[in-house]
Amino acid sequence: MSDYVHILLRVIGLLHFAPCTQTTEPFYDITDPAFIEECVKEHNRHRANVKPSSSNMRYMTWDEGLAISARAWASNCIFEHNPHLQQPGRMHPIFTPVGENIWAGAPYGSFKVQSAIKLWVDEDQYYNYDSNACSNVCGHYTQVVWADTYKVGCAAQACQKGVAKTTFSTVSGIIFVCNYASAGNYAGASPYKKGTSCSHCGTETCENNLCRNSTRDILKRYNWRPDWDPALSTCGSFCASLLVIRPVSIVLIFISVFCLQRFYPNLFIYE
Repeated sequence: MSDYVHILLRVIGLLHFAPCTQTTEPFYDITDPAFIEECVKEHNRHRANVKPSSSNMRYMTWDEGLAISARAWASNCIFEHNPHLQQPGRMHPIFTPVGENIWAGAPYGSFKVQSAIKLWVDEDQYYNYDSNACSNVCGHYTQVVWADTYKVGCAAQACQKGVAKTTFSTVSGIIFVCNYASAGNYAGASPYKKGTSCSHCGTETCENNLCRNSTRDILKRYNWRPDWDPALSTCGSFCASLLVIRPVSIVLIFISVFCLQRFYPNLFIYE
């Protein structure tokens, strides 16, 4: 067939297979190695330097399933905790319950992984280890430094129409969500054991004041998404337009090809 027909067929393919998604700037992909590395690095940096020092603080690694849930919840652009954290199978295919920290800010440029996590960690000023009590909000801090937590997954979502339930809900902003497993912040329990760093690691490796276990730290893949993910039941304006444009465009393209073949047969060369 002629090059013209080949081009038309390629256009049809693009219209048919184009993903039904809507991109929003700025974009932070949960599979971006730089984003993953910074999230994990910042958590471990603060975990390794708790005061008083911890004898059993585990090294934290990325978890794809937690990141998928974080992305799904962040897409709602609402500054409140996910109501499914305690429900088996609804936050992660393996872990229950799941912990969660949330940060929101505006404008877009106000977001940096390092500064968002630091804001959570700065709550340590309100936490007293000896009494295991908070004089103000400090649950974000205790979750970051919860010794038994060893997996984290985060997502950052740009919210063009604002982040609901914030003082800046009418301007474009960003919401940053991190999910944790095993979950922390159990009532009456201390976030970690005080003592010489790694002294309660057992047979595990001590790395930068953190207990590492090669089996526990393996990165796993999950062909899974939460059943409450808004993307499963909603279609954005871009998606909706594609649903209309695709069939109409295909019909018009075939009509055009038919007309060209009928009235200009010499345009087409067959091999």
